[in-house]
Amino acid sequence: MIAQEYLKAKQTTLKNNQLFHKLDSGQYNLKEFALLAHNISFWVMSFQDLLRINLSQMTDKEYYQIVRQHLLEDVGHEKWFLDDLKAMDLEQPNLQVLYSKPHAAVRDATFSLMSEVFQANYDYERIIIILTLESAGHIFFENVTNFVEKHNYHHELKYFSNHHLGLEKSHELFEEEIQAYLNNFQLNYEESNKLLNMIDRIFKAFELMFNGLAIALSNPPKLEAAI
Repeated sequence: MIAQEYLKAKQTTLKNNQLFHKLDSGQYNLKEFALLAHNISFWVMSFQDLLRINLSQMTDKEYYQIVRQHLLEDVGHEKWFLDDLKAMDLEQPNLQVLYSKPHAAVRDATFSLMSEVFQANYDYERIIIILTLESAGHIFFENVTNFVEKHNYHHELKYFSNHHLGLEKSHELFEEEIQAYLNNFQLNYEESNKLLNMIDRIFKAFELMFNGLAIALSNPPKLEAAI
């Protein structure tokens, strides 16, 4: 299956997103970075539901257990995120904030990503969804981790630090088992094309999300400190 090679190519494109150029520019400090963290709240809190729903639609018992183990390894990461907001003296976003205009790009991207779970018809599509999310996530966390380490913030944060990135990269056993599973599939042209289109849509959603974060980073509204 050519999905793995295609994911690497999409990662290369995603690395050039304007958000990562801004983070690497040296123009921003922790206070400004906190805006990025705040604005990604809708996705972080929805991600657990996406994994749960995707798992619930798996039909193969053996691979259900593999994917379930992957989900369990990601449980609780949203708590790290909320702790990071607190560490950066930010309130947890309320509903009015989450559904405000500055958060619109992240919401739109989240809805798009969630829709892929409901469009998937086969287990290999559901597994590729996970691998694609991991693939895009690695690019995001690698760049964010570089930023927080460069500014010596990594001791204060978990979700946005190497603490999280290291655990994400430790999913090697899952990826090996999944790759063995995918190698058993021989897809025809139509099926392969459908799979690649799905990967394109997922990366397009992340481009939308990251572009929205880049705009927010450049035009920060006032954020209230935690009480």
